This record gives sequence, C-alpha cells and structure tokens, in this order.
Amino acid sequence: TKITISCQVFSLRNLKLRNFFLILLSMMMFFVFDVIFSRMLFNTSKNSDYYDFSSFISGAVFALMLPPDTSVFVVIFGVLFGSLVVKQLFGGVGSNLINPAIAARLFVQLVIPDALCGFSEPYENAFKVSSLFSVAKTTGVYADTSSISLTELAFGNFSGFIGIGCGVLVVFGFAYILLKGLVRGYAFFGYMFAILVVYPAFHITEIFTALGFRAFIVFILSSGVLFVGAFALGDFTTMPMNPLMRFFSGLVCATFTIIMYGKVDLIVALCAPVVIVNFFTPSLDYFASTLSHKEIEPKKRGRRL
Repeated sequence: TKITISCQVFSLRNLKLRNFFLILLSMMMFFVFDVIFSRMLFNTSKNSDYYDFSSFISGAVFALMLPPDTSVFVVIFGVLFGSLVVKQLFGGVGSNLINPAIAARLFVQLVIPDALCGFSEPYENAFKVSSLFSVAKTTGVYADTSSISLTELAFGNFSGFIGIGCGVLVVFGFAYILLKGLVRGYAFFGYMFAILVVYPAFHITEIFTALGFRAFIVFILSSGVLFVGAFALGDFTTMPMNPLMRFFSGLVCATFTIIMYGKVDLIVALCAPVVIVNFFTPSLDYFASTLSHKEIEPKKRGRRL
C-alpha cells in the first residue's frame, strides 16, 4: 500500500514517460540488488525479508528525488550504492543504520553532480526518452520558484525534481499512510514544528513583511521539506523508537536543513541532515532507554517499601 500511494503522490507531477520509467527501474533494481547481495552475504533465511516490499519503497523514494532528465546509469549507480554499501554491509533489511534511499541520493549528488542537472519544464516533451541513455553532462534549470504562483507551487507545476515538489499530494499521501499505521508521525511533526518556528526565527527581520512571508510559504511548498519530513523520517529502522526522541530527531533534522538552505545544493541540505540524524539514532535510543530505566527503578523500590 505504501508503495502504491508513494508512486501516485509523486510521479503524477510531470506526467512524463521517462519519469515513470525511472521510478520503475529504480524500484526493480533496488529489489534485484537486495536479493542478489543478500544471497551472497547472508544465509537463505534472511532473503525472505525482502518480499515485504521495503526494497521497492527505497527505490521509489530515491527516484522521486532525481531530476526528470536523469540517465538510467545514474539510477543504477545510486541504487547499487544504496543496496550494497548502505543496506547490505550494515546487516541487510531491518539492520541498516541510515536510510538507503536518502544516502544513495546524497551520494550521487556529491560524486556526480554534473549528471543531475536535467530540469525540463513540466509536460515538456512528455514522451522524450533520449535522456534516459545519455552519458553526457545534463543541462537544465531548477525553477525560480520566487516568481511562480503559490497555487502552481502547491501542485508542483514547476521544473524541479520528479516527485518532491507537489506539496498537496505529499500531504495527502502522508496523511493516508499515517492513518493506516504504516509510518509514525512523531518525527514529521517535530520536523514541521522546526520549519514553522526555526525558519521564521532565522529570518526574523523579513518574515513579517509580505515578501518575507511569501518566501516562507514558497520554501515550504517547493524546497522538498514536506517530502523529506513525510517519507524520509517515518521508517521504523533508521529513526529512534522512543516517540520523544523521534520528535527531537525531526526537529534537529529540520534545523540543520534550514541552516544549510541556500548555502549548499538543495539535495545536500535535504539529505545530509537525515543521514546525520540516522547516525545518532542508536545513541538516542540508548539515552531514552536509560532514562526510562532510571524512572522505573525508584517506582519499583517505592512499591517494595
């Protein structure tokens, strides 16, 4: 169900044949690589875990954060890193320390940024597939969202990444999977709390002007923060188990993004904080369990007395 909703939410924005192909390719390659590497590295009992569709979800999230004119070679390169290095070398499904899709997207952005600049206009050359097999440097322009109407931004009608720009559908999809119990919302609400509080604090001299407030709304609708908050921070493996720690992780992640926004590449500002928070998840879980233990012991001693 989560895969179906995710694909519907994100792939509709551009309505381009190559976008659907990139998403399907990424999903299938993530699954294939996971199965192959799990058979090579682990015993056979571990392989059945991959039929819970987690690999397809990782592939979809990775593809949806790519520019629409991305080559299939970039997709395969990123998925290979996400599956083998991020997922399998850390123990396979359910054991990975960081989000495979987010780590893979950050990796290709840092290693081959010139291959990730293909931003064609929405609905332009909908059936053009030549860019899928190009090894040349891609060219394109990420939209100047400051000059686009808020309605168009809300529905993702601008040249940007395949699936992270349509805020209306992102919120709808997240609400659905949240109500279905497929994700936990604590990190998302912590993330959005920071967006709504920290961003205005960083722009205190501008936020109360008409242009400053509009820039804030544009940031929320077009930067991809809704996508990251909803679909990168909700999984059960790479985020803390404790609800309070999840909320705190989301808050920290959004704060880092706000600090980095405009100073580094957009994808780096979105993905690097997620990876950083993921690395600290075991420490946060340990800290939360230690606090719980300290609270429980006095109560037990009180009852014995």
